[in-house]
Amino acid sequence: MPATDVLKTVKLRLGLDDSHDELIDSYVQEIGQRILHYTNLAEIPAELEHTWASMVIDALRIEQPNMPGIAETTGAGESVTIGDTSSAPARPAGLTNTAKSAIDTVVLNYRVDLNRNRKLRW
Repeated sequence: MPATDVLKTVKLRLGLDDSHDELIDSYVQEIGQRILHYTNLAEIPAELEHTWASMVIDALRIEQPNMPGIAETTGAGESVTIGDTSSAPARPAGLTNTAKSAIDTVVLNYRVDLNRNRKLRW
């Protein structure tokens, strides 16, 4: 499964142009390595392409919430007002998790999808 296909899928789903290709590709590569590490496979199977793309999108939403194209999909900074009562996000939109914990969280959130392809080590 080429990472370029995942990059194209992510850009298509988020409606992004080519201006952020290097940043997105770095997420594609890192998530790809995490998938390989978790599944103990030599290469990522084609049936995980959409899972891989969804994981990259989630990582981008966590770590790059203010990036143009991402900000519109995260709901960051939205507040709800009903009558004289309003509710806003608990933390400012600019704060994010550290890269390692955010990526680990994304991988663990998709472990059900990844477990189908996981190879046990002996």
